[in-house]
Amino acid sequence: MSGRSKLRMLGRTLMAAGAILLLYCAWRVWEARRFQREADRRLETRREALPTPLLVPPVLRPGDIVGRLQIQRLHLSVMVVEGDDGGELRLGAGHVPHTALPGFPGNVAIAAHRDTFFRPLRNIRPDDLIRITTPSARLLYRVESTEVVDPADVRVLRAAAHNELTLVTCYPFFYVGSAPRRFVVHARQVDGPGGPPSAL
Repeated sequence: MSGRSKLRMLGRTLMAAGAILLLYCAWRVWEARRFQREADRRLETRREALPTPLLVPPVLRPGDIVGRLQIQRLHLSVMVVEGDDGGELRLGAGHVPHTALPGFPGNVAIAAHRDTFFRPLRNIRPDDLIRITTPSARLLYRVESTEVVDPADVRVLRAAAHNELTLVTCYPFFYVGSAPRRFVVHARQVDGPGGPPSAL
């Protein structure tokens, strides 16, 4: 086989590989959007059926719907599911296990990918409002601060004496490959320590 023929074959192979990669990415985007629509519908159905508010935290399995997280100024709206493994984070934001659930005392930690659902967090500012809607409550948090930490710094997930929300994503936002650090948003429930769910 001549050198020119080898180059043509290499070119065709690269084009085919590129097309397959584009199709795979398109399928992943479609899968996530379909899940988000279905999860939003299921949340509204459950809101009509459950008493408000719940007195004890529900027992959730990985993939169960926790609620909807919205930051209006950033045009961010994403469904949150239980769990922070790859499967959950591929479809939405994930509630970090063993942290408080929204509507109950403590530190609620939610993670998502920086290149999908949490990309708008690069523009978040103090005093931005974060709304979380669960099957039994509507909650409002105000951003207090942000910080960049190492992945091993689990201090940000510790239980809090007040009702706190912690958002976590990889950093830097436009890093190619596995990002070396974590971007963390700290917010406090507007109603204050131990306050009731916000009526939105």
